[in-house]
Amino acid sequence: MVMNLYILFFVSLPEAFLNLIIALLITGQKGKLKLNRNNAISFLSTLFLMLLSSCIIRPISPNIITSMTLHIIAYTIIIMIIYRMKLVYALFGTAFFFMIITTTEVLYTPYVITYGFQGMENFQNAYYWYVPLSAPQRIIQMLVAVFLWKHDILLVTRISKKFHKLFLVSFLLLVFGEQLLYFVFVSIFDNLQFVYQIVFSVAMFVIVLVLNVLILKLIYTVIGGLVIKSYNKYNDFEDDVKFAFDEIRTLLVNNQVDEAVKLIDDLNG
Repeated sequence: MVMNLYILFFVSLPEAFLNLIIALLITGQKGKLKLNRNNAISFLSTLFLMLLSSCIIRPISPNIITSMTLHIIAYTIIIMIIYRMKLVYALFGTAFFFMIITTTEVLYTPYVITYGFQGMENFQNAYYWYVPLSAPQRIIQMLVAVFLWKHDILLVTRISKKFHKLFLVSFLLLVFGEQLLYFVFVSIFDNLQFVYQIVFSVAMFVIVLVLNVLILKLIYTVIGGLVIKSYNKYNDFEDDVKFAFDEIRTLLVNNQVDEAVKLIDDLNG
């Protein structure tokens, strides 16, 4: 796979910068983005290592799937070590931002490669087009980062661990599934008749879109269920507290201090 200074500084650097911000936000590390010396050192060190790993991985990767796998492993280890995250959190953050950029990429890049550049080889040789072609990804990344920053949405630190695994597996399956479709599309496209090319193109677009809608619906359903459950628990707790205060007040009004103290001790116990 192609890798040079142009791609490094104008494609990989902005992508890694936004990916790291997204990973920190979705894993509850918003405080690590505040401007101070320690945060700056951690952020820049992580960014440097992410770019270094990308420089090593891209040239040695024979295909998209291998490149994606090695990038996920490398980024997860880097984030886990520098930010001292648990493995599941670092992997979750990495899988989440890869899902974003993979989905965005798969929705338009295969068509650019096949119809615009007439194949992967021509596309790789025209690397000066990578910056404008990556613009949709950067825009989506920025929108996601702003949304997460504004709404403080976390999917790993405020919910049950079983949901961590559920979301993590869903994100990884989606990423690798989309990359596999991408790989197959680019590999066999030139050998297909024109009619089948159109059918394959439309089918892949629909499949990717539907899969992402299902993932978002899953997240919405799970989070919505947790919110309703928490709200019901809060209401039950509020009713219990009101009942206890009413009982204590009644005992105190009737000068039954000992009974009131005993009730308070029972509640504390």
